[in-house]
Amino acid sequence: MKKSRFTEEQMVTILREADKAPVSEVAKKHGVSEQTIYNWRQHFGGLEAADVKRLKQLEQENARLKKMLAERDLELDVMKEINGKKVVSAPARRQQVAYAKARGLSERRACALMSVARSALHYESTLAVRDAPVLAAMSILSAQYPRYGYRRIQIFLERQGHPMSTDRAWRLWRLAGLQVPRKRSRRRASVHRPRPQPATAARHVWAYDFVFDACANGQQLKCLTVIDEYTRECLAIDVAGSIRSARVIEVLSQLVSLHGAPRYLRSDNGPEFVSRAILKWAAQNGMDMALSDPGKPWQNGADESFNGKFRDECLSLEWFRTRTEARIVIEQWRRHYNAIRPHSSLAYLTPDEFKQRYCSTEATEAVLQD
Repeated sequence: MKKSRFTEEQMVTILREADKAPVSEVAKKHGVSEQTIYNWRQHFGGLEAADVKRLKQLEQENARLKKMLAERDLELDVMKEINGKKVVSAPARRQQVAYAKARGLSERRACALMSVARSALHYESTLAVRDAPVLAAMSILSAQYPRYGYRRIQIFLERQGHPMSTDRAWRLWRLAGLQVPRKRSRRRASVHRPRPQPATAARHVWAYDFVFDACANGQQLKCLTVIDEYTRECLAIDVAGSIRSARVIEVLSQLVSLHGAPRYLRSDNGPEFVSRAILKWAAQNGMDMALSDPGKPWQNGADESFNGKFRDECLSLEWFRTRTEARIVIEQWRRHYNAIRPHSSLAYLTPDEFKQRYCSTEATEAVLQD
């Protein structure tokens, strides 16, 4: 229907004029038909202009309240649907705002309900662009060293020119899905376990033990590992099919000629380590034996820890076709362990770096004493 050119107040005023003058004159004066005036009279009756204005205001207020109630009901419905799952991240909350807008809420109201700043709604993160080269380098390093965690990979990234905090390294590590699966250890009864006296200097305590494996052709591998407990340097990994006490003495003699004799030799009670020949050789070279108690491998914890890393990062990853190939690959890994691999107990220095710092500090102290 076409909108009337008279307001409701004007219609009531014309009706008041029609009460005092003939309807035909009033209709002609205002350019309407007599029937229109009769229709107005049926609609407005005996209302005054002020009453019509007040009625119109009440209708507008009623419409506004109905609209507010409908919006409130819509907001409650949206909040019930969205709050079924609690979210924290900014992208997820932006998705909630988009859903609320799709349900009919305004952007301003949707942001207020979700506690999201309107500026954040249109923010485009640059993290993906900034993190892309780091993620690529991290994936390459993780493939190269599949048993390294994010802390060691972070050291390698910093060496390549990607400095970062530990928190950022962990975030990117999780984002790339590179977490190293851990082997679940058995629960053991809690008992008091005496700890051995720790090494206090280089060549103070050498620890050695055996690690066993096999080649693809069936040849058995017996690896004698020798480490310096203080510098964590792997002094030797001798690989053979069988190693007796005479071979142990030969390996230790070579190490003594290269590095000097340690004060203590720590090992378990294996027959190769408690034979008369090796005890006599140690006494002749001024070394004491620090044997762990039977059934207590943690008393040789430094070498046991090294052997675990050796198996996890080398033996479990490599496939040796022959014993000769095993010797070559294991020796390469030993050099990598000493020169490249960061060590957590050495503040993520390599054993070679730690040894150099120790030697330089020792030399400085000697000069000061002189």
